[in-house]
Amino acid sequence: MFKSSSILALLLFIFASFTPVKKSRTLLAILAHPDDEMAVASMLVKYAKTYKVYLVIATDGRYGARFHYKPGDELAVIRQKESACGCKNLGIEPPVFLGFHDGMGMATSVPEFFKQTAQLTEKLKQKIEELNPDVIITFGPDGDTGHSDHRHIGAITTEIILREGWVKKYPLYYVSWLQKDSDKLKAAIGQGLNTVHSNYFNVQVKFSEEEENKELAALDCYTSQLTAEEINQWKEMEKKDLTNTLHFRRLAVRNKKKSDL
Repeated sequence: MFKSSSILALLLFIFASFTPVKKSRTLLAILAHPDDEMAVASMLVKYAKTYKVYLVIATDGRYGARFHYKPGDELAVIRQKESACGCKNLGIEPPVFLGFHDGMGMATSVPEFFKQTAQLTEKLKQKIEELNPDVIITFGPDGDTGHSDHRHIGAITTEIILREGWVKKYPLYYVSWLQKDSDKLKAAIGQGLNTVHSNYFNVQVKFSEEEENKELAALDCYTSQLTAEEINQWKEMEKKDLTNTLHFRRLAVRNKKKSDL
């Protein structure tokens, strides 16, 4: 005879065997350079509490030389280490580097640009399928600061989503900025942002002071790109802004067909 406790344990084991394991939700940020993650860092911190957050970075940042740094392999290693440091501070997964050069070969030749763009597109498609995210974040046509690599990675991500018919499968959101956001950054580091009319924002994400503090702590990782003064000014600028809100636009495609424009 089985004891009642043994029967209960057996039933629980059988139930567990047939109960599907719930997949943890996944957020994927697809950006151009090591340090681009700081554009949405507070949001990444927020979602890391309930999502598995991945960061895919297209380039190695080898041409983003400032101060005494020279373009090339050494700078690429430094910048990738900085991004890994930033991700650790933000509490998200280590960054995934696709390994392309800034400009995707444009510095070499136009044919090389087309070659690397095709390679990047295929590599990124495979990575999206592998990670199977619930949400994708990238840059829109405005390109954040307007950097050509920002525009390029956003366009390639959008191309893949549209080409593969993944608009519903992988909801795609573009980072969007108000004029006040541009004014803030320009005051801190002398670099503004490209903006979008507020009528076209359809998502806003609020973040807490605690989440902002983790973002600001991560800033200290990026010493090849920011001076100590710029980092402090960035921190002060963010602390003065009490709205603690990031804005996004979701890619939407209407399936209803028309016979004319």
